Amino acid sequence: MEINEHQIKLSGKANVISGLTNGKNYDLTISDVSVRKIEEVDNDNGTYNRVANLKISELSEVNIISEKEIIKSKKKTTTQSQVLRFIIESVWEKSENGIEKEDFYKKEMSYIIDHYKKTISVDK
Repeated sequence: MEINEHQIKLSGKANVISGLTNGKNYDLTISDVSVRKIEEVDNDNGTYNRVANLKISELSEVNIISEKEIIKSKKKTTTQSQVLRFIIESVWEKSENGIEKEDFYKKEMSYIIDHYKKTISVDK
């Protein structure tokens, strides 16, 4: 079979510096996007579409473009703890351990905290 189209599907949410208006069209650039899955969708005519499922997050940077010029840009303002949460949740999504996301996050954070508690005990 032959590829008919390459497509993307976006999920997640990211911050933008200013609000958007319903009913208007915008050109956007988005950086720091994760590819979560690639699917091949049969078109029932001997071709298929390859669909990449992309996830944006608080780590993503979204720029609003007008006439090919960036007029507003949202700088990354994520904290280190937000980055750590995003990474732990990404690990959870890739693992198939049957644990709820928040429980997995708490377990991993406890592991990290315990590690540093042991480090403090050793140094004394």
